[in-house]
Amino acid sequence: MGVRVVLVGVLCVVRAATVAAGEPRVYDLGECIHAALASNADLSAAAADLAGARARLAEAQAGRFGNSEYNQVLGFVNEARGNPVSSPDNKNALLSGLGPFTRLDLEINIPLWTFGKLDAALAAAQGGLESERARGAAKRADVVLNTKQLYYGLLLARQLSAVLHDMLDTLDKAVKTSQERLDTGSKDVTEIDVLKLRIGRAKFAKGVVEVDASMALTRSALARAIGAGEMDFDIADRRLEPTIATVAPLDTYLTTGANARPESEQLRTGLAAQSAKVNLEEASYYPTLFFGTGLQFAHANNRTEQTNPFASDDFNYVRPIGVVGLHWDLNFFMTAAKVEEARAELDRLQAQQRDAATGLALEIRRAYSDVLQARDTMTAAEDGRRAGRALLILTISNFDLGIGEAEELFKGLGSYTEASTDYLRAVHDYNVSLGVLSRSIGKEITTLQY
Repeated sequence: MGVRVVLVGVLCVVRAATVAAGEPRVYDLGECIHAALASNADLSAAAADLAGARARLAEAQAGRFGNSEYNQVLGFVNEARGNPVSSPDNKNALLSGLGPFTRLDLEINIPLWTFGKLDAALAAAQGGLESERARGAAKRADVVLNTKQLYYGLLLARQLSAVLHDMLDTLDKAVKTSQERLDTGSKDVTEIDVLKLRIGRAKFAKGVVEVDASMALTRSALARAIGAGEMDFDIADRRLEPTIATVAPLDTYLTTGANARPESEQLRTGLAAQSAKVNLEEASYYPTLFFGTGLQFAHANNRTEQTNPFASDDFNYVRPIGVVGLHWDLNFFMTAAKVEEARAELDRLQAQQRDAATGLALEIRRAYSDVLQARDTMTAAEDGRRAGRALLILTISNFDLGIGEAEELFKGLGSYTEASTDYLRAVHDYNVSLGVLSRSIGKEITTLQY
């Protein structure tokens, strides 16, 4: 029991020291996507646009309750006593007997019949909200695909770097061994063999520099995408393996894929919103029937209130209001121009929808074809890598035993490097093509969770 307690204590100390040392956080692909979705600036902007669309919908809904307005003024007025027939005061004595006064107007107009204006405005706002939501979903899908590409790209660069570093170490050993044999007077190695190995090493060294630079750049791009510090994160996977996925027949994706795309929903809802805007502009040809109510009030203590209804009094009155009114915009030429503009925008969206119907299907076909091609290429490349590995082992063994030539070793290293690179790139292309297909059909076809 005491030993267990000591071990637990040691582990806690080690863990605390690791955390204090600032060990980078490890992200798998799902966690990278989750972090990228949380930190992406375009998605934040899309969320703000969505909030604006909700506000416009709320505004359209509030239109059913009409509009109200309240105005009140405070000021000073000169004294006025008496009535329209007799008064001891002079109206031109502007500063005589000044006193405060207030005047307020409360007006409420409730629409009774709008010839479809309110319904069209509500439909346009609702369609705009749904369109913004679909646009945000499309941006989200783009972020997911971009994160996959960066993640697989970093894995590819790391594995290529590992292969090239391994081959470079093998060449270093071969150069050292060949030089030692040459120095001891061995007849199996010549100065030309050593020079060939050194030339080959320089080529591999150049490849190592290029791949390491690409790896650093991809790492920086992925760190920026997920909102992490470049030195504060690492990816969980160490080997680039084919992603597990269930690929259905092409006809399945052609039937349901295009409609599942957020772009399709964005176009559909956008068309509905624009059609409602056309109706809204056309409804402007007709009047609006409304019920108006409210209150008008004014009071000034230094003025005699006039009770004669024919006597004008701007400073003492109470006037309740209750009327039925008609508002009609008679600028028909301007209304016609607005209708034509709205119809032109509707025609543009309809043309985009027709183009998207065939374009999305073509995109699915291309993505599906890329998956099949990448899968076949990966299978063929795997056989080549195995053969290259076997050739390399045999070549290194012969060279170590002194029965193989330096040129054969160099060729064996080159063949294996090329075969490994082809295989790793094929795996990378396969994984990315699965991501592109998932984006094209609006559905994740792999086992990835995020």
